[in-house]
Amino acid sequence: MARELGISQRSLHRCLAERGEGGEGGTTFATALLGFRMQAARRMLGDARFDRLAVAEIGFRVGLRDASHFVRLCRQQLGATPGALRRLR
Repeated sequence: MARELGISQRSLHRCLAERGEGGEGGTTFATALLGFRMQAARRMLGDARFDRLAVAEIGFRVGLRDASHFVRLCRQQLGATPGALRRLR
């Protein structure tokens, strides 16, 4: 990511640490990446076009290789299991 932005890894980490969302507190690259992954998963689970995909496949597509870890993260980050998020739409 840093290379694509044309900055050093340290500069990327420092920038994230200095500015959080809304200018409040910072974050880490790992936390930001997890947030982006979980938002992508939420969009996929809420879209009927992805119903043909198993939950594990959606987790894999957002960068998580372990299905049980994906389910735990959904529960923790999104407030519900992937199956429950699908049913909510």
